[in-house]
Amino acid sequence: MAKAKAKRYTDAQKKEVLDFIDAKGRGGQTLAVKKFKVTAATIGSWRKKAGGGSSVSSARGSSKELKALQELASLLADIEKTEAHLANLQKKYKKAKAKL
Repeated sequence: MAKAKAKRYTDAQKKEVLDFIDAKGRGGQTLAVKKFKVTAATIGSWRKKAGGGSSVSSARGSSKELKALQELASLLADIEKTEAHLANLQKKYKKAKAKL
């Protein structure tokens, strides 16, 4: 029996998962495992590569700036997701239009 191919995640997908965890705080990783269907080991690896723990715990002194940066990062992730969705819709539209 052949092994299943490992799923690859884009940087945007990884960032979305890590931002979700940071936003949820305690228990966020467990919720992310269920919501995004990513293993805890994979998430742990991403967090380690991103600089150890969560960004919240490493920047306690500047909470206003941190919250602003988190909001910007979240908005950017939403924009990227929306742009990808729009590109997909435009592609489908062109295919449907070509059938006329």
